[in-house]
Amino acid sequence: MPIVPPSKLAELQTNVHNIRNVCVLAHVDHGKTTLSDALLATNGIISNKLAGKVRYLDSREDEQERGITMESSGISLYYKLAREPTDSDSDAESTEYLVNLIDSPGHVDFASEVASAARLSDGALVLVDVVEGVCTQTVSVLRQAWVENVHPVLFLNKIDRLIVEWRMTPSEAYVHMQQLIEQVNAVLAGFWEGDRLAEDSRKLEEAKERWRETHGDDAPMTEWYLEEKDDSQIYFSPEQGNVLFGSAIDGWAFRVNHFAATFAEKLGLPSPAKLQPLMWGEYFIDPKTKRRVLTRKQYTKLYGTAKAAAAIPLFVQLCLVPLWQVYESIVVEYDQERIDKVISALGVKVLPRDRKTKDHRALLTVVMQGWLPLAQACMVAVIEQLPSPAVAQPLRLPPLVHGEARSQADKKAVEPTNDIERALFACTAGTASDPAPLVAYIGKIVSIPRESLPEFSSGASKGDRLTMTADEMRARGRDAVRRELALNRESASGTPLSLLSPEDPASAVASGMATPIQSASALSQDASSDSLVDAMREKLELEAEPEAGEDEILVGFGRIYSGTVRVGDKIWAMQPKYNAKSKSAQSYLKQITVRALYMMMGREFVRLKEVPAGNVFGIRGVAGAILKSGTLASDPLKCPNLAAMHSETYPIVRVALEPVNPQDISKLVRGLELLNQADPCVQIISQSTGERVLVTAGELHLERCMKDLRERFAKCEIHVSEPIVPYREGIVRQSGQSGVQLGEIGSSGQSLAIITKTMHNKNTGDSDEQTEDQIRTKPTESQLPRGEVSMTTANGMVTVTVQVEPLPERTTRFLLRHEDDIGRVVKLASASQRRNRLHAASEALGGGDSIGAEDELETMVTAINIDSDEDEDNDESMQTKTAKPSKTSELGPWLQSRLRTTFRRAKGWEPQRVEHAMASGLWAFGPRRAGPNMLVYSEKMIAHSSKAHTSWFNPRNPNAAESSSAATPAILSSPDESDSDEHSETAVVPDSAGKAKTVQYSIRDFEESINTGFQLAAQSGPLCFEPLAGVAVTVKNFAYNSSSAVGTGSAISATEAVNSSVLSGQIITTVRDAIKTGYLQWSPRLYLAMYTCDIQATSEVLGKVYAVINRRRGRILSEEMREGTPYFTIKAAIPIVESFGFADDIRKRTSGAAIPLLLFRGYEPLDTDPFWVPTTEEELEDLGEKADRENVAKKYMDKVRKRKGLFVERKIVEHAEKQRTLKK
Repeated sequence: MPIVPPSKLAELQTNVHNIRNVCVLAHVDHGKTTLSDALLATNGIISNKLAGKVRYLDSREDEQERGITMESSGISLYYKLAREPTDSDSDAESTEYLVNLIDSPGHVDFASEVASAARLSDGALVLVDVVEGVCTQTVSVLRQAWVENVHPVLFLNKIDRLIVEWRMTPSEAYVHMQQLIEQVNAVLAGFWEGDRLAEDSRKLEEAKERWRETHGDDAPMTEWYLEEKDDSQIYFSPEQGNVLFGSAIDGWAFRVNHFAATFAEKLGLPSPAKLQPLMWGEYFIDPKTKRRVLTRKQYTKLYGTAKAAAAIPLFVQLCLVPLWQVYESIVVEYDQERIDKVISALGVKVLPRDRKTKDHRALLTVVMQGWLPLAQACMVAVIEQLPSPAVAQPLRLPPLVHGEARSQADKKAVEPTNDIERALFACTAGTASDPAPLVAYIGKIVSIPRESLPEFSSGASKGDRLTMTADEMRARGRDAVRRELALNRESASGTPLSLLSPEDPASAVASGMATPIQSASALSQDASSDSLVDAMREKLELEAEPEAGEDEILVGFGRIYSGTVRVGDKIWAMQPKYNAKSKSAQSYLKQITVRALYMMMGREFVRLKEVPAGNVFGIRGVAGAILKSGTLASDPLKCPNLAAMHSETYPIVRVALEPVNPQDISKLVRGLELLNQADPCVQIISQSTGERVLVTAGELHLERCMKDLRERFAKCEIHVSEPIVPYREGIVRQSGQSGVQLGEIGSSGQSLAIITKTMHNKNTGDSDEQTEDQIRTKPTESQLPRGEVSMTTANGMVTVTVQVEPLPERTTRFLLRHEDDIGRVVKLASASQRRNRLHAASEALGGGDSIGAEDELETMVTAINIDSDEDEDNDESMQTKTAKPSKTSELGPWLQSRLRTTFRRAKGWEPQRVEHAMASGLWAFGPRRAGPNMLVYSEKMIAHSSKAHTSWFNPRNPNAAESSSAATPAILSSPDESDSDEHSETAVVPDSAGKAKTVQYSIRDFEESINTGFQLAAQSGPLCFEPLAGVAVTVKNFAYNSSSAVGTGSAISATEAVNSSVLSGQIITTVRDAIKTGYLQWSPRLYLAMYTCDIQATSEVLGKVYAVINRRRGRILSEEMREGTPYFTIKAAIPIVESFGFADDIRKRTSGAAIPLLLFRGYEPLDTDPFWVPTTEEELEDLGEKADRENVAKKYMDKVRKRKGLFVERKIVEHAEKQRTLKK
């Protein structure tokens, strides 16, 4: 096919019905880039012989070296589809299509790139290696396509391996591929079932609400039924045309309709459409007539059971048998005579030099590309099976516009409610006289070298020259000559453009009085040449460019959904947190000027003047306005802010960075800013100590980021610390600990407290006397239970009693898994409480307007996007398993119910305590108010708190506000009166004038101080200052000491003692230290961040794989052999701290036969006490007093403490009396 000029591609952008936006998704090394190369060859961008070898879309050097894709990249392709003539038209109908292809990575570390590609696309080509089958990333990309409502087409790749490597027969290969398609459909069925359960649950709740409104709260609902829905359209089925079979490396592919069109007439069928449904499944050719297709039942009736069992299905006989014959004659057993017969039978044109070649694989590629061309089969499948933007947007955009997850079980189109939604759903581009509202989404920010952009290059690049016609090249030459003449004229006059008089438009630009576009328009009125005007405009644009002098230019990669964007337009950039009804809206909104538009052509960029709706494009000018992704709109007040993207991975690996040369610190800071924008999965954290931390998704991702920093962004030498792995600190209830008193703690527990106290003193520089003055533990006559601590503030005014204990393991796992969900519920509850306070204040002032608060709450309810997928506990019964609701407002009651269930099934918490905590006692989660720790108020305390705590789980319950206002104010009680009904105490203290005054405090004045102390303790544990996990803190008493407030000889004056701010701060520190003290009375544990490792390996290297996993302190979760293959699938759990270098190690040990895939799993406790020492007689006999066995938990703890600059118990000098002997 001849090379297609960019002008032709730009012309096709205006026909939205003939545009296909497609992404290529697959597991790593399943053939995505090879397939993309074959599609690029159709436009003459690369040669057919180089397809699969040049890896054109892998433009990075490290991508070429490693052989994997690391960044998603797009390219626009032209395809002319020739259809069969109709009865009304004697000539074949030809249609031209524009296919915007986006290649995406397959490695788990770059899953954020997959999310960007899926958001910008309407369809997807999902590749599956028929040998490796459905892998972990295959499921991930299918889930990504499902979440984004992207319509997929399945491509079963590498079928040649079944012939050449496995030597399967056609019938065996058919059964194998049939099972593979069933596995993929099972994954989709799981997604459908989850969405269906969520949809039915939502509809049931709505039906119950309507029933209560009409029949009352006590009336049982009788009218409810489940609606039957057809899910056949979501599955892959070859007879439907949405499954491709092929080999990308050999350049061939087909769908069953290709063979149906070939054999329909021979089998006596009137049209290929009659044969296509029979091409997959148990359909057979009648062996006698050869012109009739029989079912299994008909075949058995005619020829008997034995012959029916040995019959060959139609797909095998017509499709696979010819394929096997070609491979066996050329590759397996080279036979020249047989090759000539095969070529003649297929009708393929093969040159004599190709027939005589010694490279059998090259001959095979020529034959297969002539018989079943890969690009043609894929392009036709994309055009026929995948929707255009006009068809896809009415189904895809409602969840993005309204901001809440919508089940794919309901495929009905949503009716638009306003003009903007009508333009969005119809993909309206508008015209110059009747413009449509502009709405576009930037999926990612790409960093491009300055010289790679056409406007910054010295001349036309090689790619531009290759894609330009002769007329375009001559026109460009004339423009260059005229531009040079204009610059010569400027130098001859001695007046540069920046010093023109104010009457000149160019001077107005320099003084800020006009925009470059306006000035260029004014210049065009007086200029004698259009080329001179273009030269002036380009020069003014480059002078006004904010990135002038930068080697890297940030370009947004996006998709326009409605309207038309043009160069010079002033539009608004909205970040994901932007909300037009919020008071902080201006912080996330910025007006930008479109400086350039590009058509993405892989490594090349073609400048465009405008881009209509339905296309993907590149835009320059969003730098500084959009960080990673965002929405572009012409009217930010009316246009919706499209929902944020869903990603399957989260950054977990951290490293600290610093320049080798301290003078390069500014380069490092600027480089990190560019990297943060150019990589959608990177996080940059600036610590309070000045340390700069880079957070990445994995080891490979970290290597790529450091390469970019050193060579492109910072361009300086950088020192990288060892990976900083997150930990969690927890406690466990060992046997015999539940009822042990504080005085019965053995030497191990006492030494733990002493060591931690010494560490605290060493780090803070405080002496023991200072610590005793600041933290005074209340003496008691009877010993308190384990974990219960009573502490008094420094001024002796308030005594707080807390009970620290471990949460059940099942509950801890649930809280760790649902931290994000808890955060959303807490955020919504905070908005609801703020709404109630504003409403109460407006009523107190005479009924003010509270509509703003209502709108803000409703907006927050619809703006928070909830993922519908969840990894449930394996031992959970299906009877109690309920679907996770799709609406945030319904998530609170669901979490409350599930949390109650986890408590009931676990041991250690009495049912009465569980019901109290779930009903009203749960005060907060931590750390950051959404972590896996709980702050609970006792029954005595909850009776005097300021609000009903059920509002966390049911924030929109109207009864919550009533119970909040009706709560009894609790007055700080004296310790002697803690059991009395009257909790009141007053203090007579001198005011600033010396006069006596009465001060009265209640617990509601210091509830936030208690919560803050809990959050601080949960954020920084006593072992190595890492967040806590699985810890429950119960506030049992909050007492006021009247005798200590005034007249006790305290150094603090009475006026200062009752100062609420001082007392609040002392309560915070007291609660924090009390929690840490209670924590140390239990047996501490470290929670390790874990990876799930998926490995496919043969039996020959299975032992080596196990050896590497065991050496990395991993454990095997499952092992199974794939049916019909020699591969074992091993699933293991490996600590992240031990995973660095794991992939290289396992590749070396297995000679590349096994490649691991690491995915973040969560946190798991390490069942080893960091302070364990041998104490029993058996332990001392086996290990000795020095404990020769390494304490892994202590090693991890000391490593973290040393990195943070904390005290570590380590001998610096082993033998001080010995002298080192030096060699001469």
